[in-house]
Amino acid sequence: MTKIIKSGSGKELADARGRLAPFLRDTLVGLNYAYYEPPGAQMLHNNAIFVRSHDYSEALSTEGEQPWKTPRLVSSGGTHLAGSLADLPYALAWVEQDFIVPESVQSLIWEDLVPSLLTGAVLPRWWRVTGNELHAVTLYQRAGEELLTASAKDEKLRQMVIDILSDRMLPQRSGRLEKALRAGRLDQVFPQIMPADTFYLASEFRRRFPNDAEHWGPAGKELDDLCHRFASEVSPERLSQDFGVPHPALAHSYSRELLNVKPFPTFQDYSSRLLAESWDSNNLYWARLTDEMGYPPVMLNRLVPQLTRRMVEKLFATNLDDWPAILRAMQETGEEFRLGKTASLPKSEATPGP
Repeated sequence: MTKIIKSGSGKELADARGRLAPFLRDTLVGLNYAYYEPPGAQMLHNNAIFVRSHDYSEALSTEGEQPWKTPRLVSSGGTHLAGSLADLPYALAWVEQDFIVPESVQSLIWEDLVPSLLTGAVLPRWWRVTGNELHAVTLYQRAGEELLTASAKDEKLRQMVIDILSDRMLPQRSGRLEKALRAGRLDQVFPQIMPADTFYLASEFRRRFPNDAEHWGPAGKELDDLCHRFASEVSPERLSQDFGVPHPALAHSYSRELLNVKPFPTFQDYSSRLLAESWDSNNLYWARLTDEMGYPPVMLNRLVPQLTRRMVEKLFATNLDDWPAILRAMQETGEEFRLGKTASLPKSEATPGP
């Protein structure tokens, strides 16, 4: 082959290219599969020909359909994906979900939820995330919690908080929150508040009421100082790009972003995928855990996929509208991680933060 490349005729070079083309094709496809492999990746690690069997034209040859569409799993001629490489992260996660064993028997899990959660954990890369960014994510959540706590005793502040959170909450949920705050029942407030809620609350409160510094607690004041010293580094826009999730169904884009929308209902077909893409709390919560446990930002690349997979194992909804089951599974996974019960993850040698 080397001799042909150096001094072969045109026909010999064309023949050599033809012989090398399958290897190049398999290599490029394999790199895409490896880059987007979901946590666990049982099919990729245990099926030696899964990548090589990717077929771009099977649908055209067998059903007369357009082959260049999002990949789907087919079993003819051996299990493999058929279609283009568009939406590959979701397709690989969809395959992987069948290898994840629920912790609870007969768990009710929405069909398109798990692939979207896994995709949101795999697609981001945190190699360039700084310690200031990581700590800012923690402070935004803590500052939001401080505002909620203070609003239980301050009617004016409570109305400001509810007005902001109503952007992300359905009327029934915001009504229950306001009632609990008015009664001072913080024990009922925080179990139903998502990390994305507190992040958005602190971010939006700073934007709408820049002169109301008297409402900030210690975390809010530390956040204010951090934002003044590293404005562009810890801005909500940058954190949204680094810790957001892709929205291929909602926004037709794999760009990462915190959309800050109300949760979508689950009723049929595509709805559970929309629910998953409107759920943007995972990466924020894992980032806070990483910061508080003393891990460097680069560890997010390992921790987030593994924690998300463990969270999926803990999912147990009681009915189709029980989206708080996602929050419960996430919190249980986080507590398990704090206690060092997640054997597959490394323990930090640093001193955990407050």
